[in-house]
Parts: sequence; structure tokens; C-alpha cells
Amino acid sequence: MDVTEDDIDALVTWSLIRAAHRAQRELTAVFAHHGLSPVQFGVLSHLGTGAEFTQAQLARKVLVRPQSLSGVLDGMVARDLITRDSERTRGRRNPLTLTPTGRDLLAEVWPSVQAANRPERLDMSAAEVAALNDVLLRMVDGDG
Repeated sequence: MDVTEDDIDALVTWSLIRAAHRAQRELTAVFAHHGLSPVQFGVLSHLGTGAEFTQAQLARKVLVRPQSLSGVLDGMVARDLITRDSERTRGRRNPLTLTPTGRDLLAEVWPSVQAANRPERLDMSAAEVAALNDVLLRMVDGDG
């Protein structure tokens, strides 16, 4: 089978993967500058909404397995970025919350993340960024 560059570029999901890798590299550098990993940023930002999350719920939000998130959360607790409800009992929610230190770090990193998402930084117009984000959110929220 002969494949052309145009054939490859017509594969939207492959283009999405390539774009995601570029975005991940750029944002990972932003996060690292603030001593965070992408998953840690996801934890901070979701908890920053004020919503209450269990470890399993938060893992779904940041797209990792709950078991993988456990070590991340332990490190974040040790850094005083988040707290866990100290009373762990079977069948009871174990909510996670931001500490003041975590809230301060989120406030510090947020402008850098916003800057990385500016249309001109992405070589797009504001309308293109909004349209792309709408499409991506539909893909993220879709059933498959």
C-alpha cells in the first residue's frame, strides 16, 4: 500500500495525538517550572473548583488509575498541597481538599497555563481555539 503525507495528515486521530504530544511537552515544562507534574496540576486544578472528590473520582478526572494516583496524592500531602479526610472507614467518602499552600501554588501556576493557551501562542484565532476546545471536550466527554 502506498501512503502519502496527505493521507497521513487526513487521519484526524493521528493529528490529535501529534498535537497532544506537542501540547504535553510545552505544558510539562510549565508545570516543572513550578515543581509540578501534569497529574499534580490536574489534581490542584480540579480541587481548586471547590468540588469534593474521592481518590477514585479524582483519578477519573485526571485520567489515571486510582492506584497510580495514590502515590501522587501521598507526595502532595507530604508537600502540604492537599489534605485527606483523616477518618478512613469502609464505605465512607474520603474527600480530598486543597490546603492554603496548594491554593497558593495553583494561583502561581495558573497564569502560566493560561498564557500557554493563548490563541497567538497556539497559532490560532480566538474563534479557532474556542471551536477546537468545544470539539475536544465532546471527545473527552463522549462514550466512544
